[in-house]
Amino acid sequence: MNTESIIGLIGLTILSLMLVGFIGLTIFQFKRRQTKFKIEKKNLTSQFQQTLLQTQIEIQSQTLQTISQEIHDNVGQVLSLAKLNLGTIDESGNSVNQTKINDTKKLVSKAINDLRDLSRSLYGNKIAELGLADAIDNELKILQNSGQFKTSFTKNGQPFKLDPQKEMVIYRMLQECLNNAIKHSRAQHIEVVLNYEPALFTLSLTDDGIGFNTTAAQPAQLGMGLKSMQNRATMIGGKLSITSMPGAGTSILISLEKT
Repeated sequence: MNTESIIGLIGLTILSLMLVGFIGLTIFQFKRRQTKFKIEKKNLTSQFQQTLLQTQIEIQSQTLQTISQEIHDNVGQVLSLAKLNLGTIDESGNSVNQTKINDTKKLVSKAINDLRDLSRSLYGNKIAELGLADAIDNELKILQNSGQFKTSFTKNGQPFKLDPQKEMVIYRMLQECLNNAIKHSRAQHIEVVLNYEPALFTLSLTDDGIGFNTTAAQPAQLGMGLKSMQNRATMIGGKLSITSMPGAGTSILISLEKT
């Protein structure tokens, strides 16, 4: 092989290597841009979900705050005046009337206390003031005071605060769970347990009601409620799992990593 052939072969080899290098660099840059695009898309999706969540919370909070204020200022005031009027009635009447008056006073007092508790549970800022655990405890007391259910509440581990928006969402999810239990479960006892682990928060709600088949189509209202809770859990970066069987009650678990 002469010198010219050798030089030509070397040149061809170098050209081939450069071509392979160029192709490899192009593929690398394309993959890097593709990865960057996926990350940016994920971040934009996350930001959109956070913005949407914040907007929903603000709208709900404003609506519930208005209802809370209405209950406190109007219904509560009317009942307080009714109680005051009952207190001014002459108590020298017969024992039957006196018993009725005393019973009415007790009922009005109970209604005032229940409305105060209800107003507190609707008013979002109260959740921030009380903390998630106390707000849940208050919600369960309202339910037990109705006389229709027995409730129990347990906290395990060292409590810590979550992001205020996330605590609000978890609280609303609990209210949705309780609402489903009241409407559909026919339960007698409802138990709520909060677990505070070093890097994980979980809330479990269990009832002893009739349960349902989680794989079968659910009634419209129940199905929408469960779907709403699933969406809320996803939006705050949490997980929701539901375990239930006909005749075996229902257990709902909400889990969220500590950030």
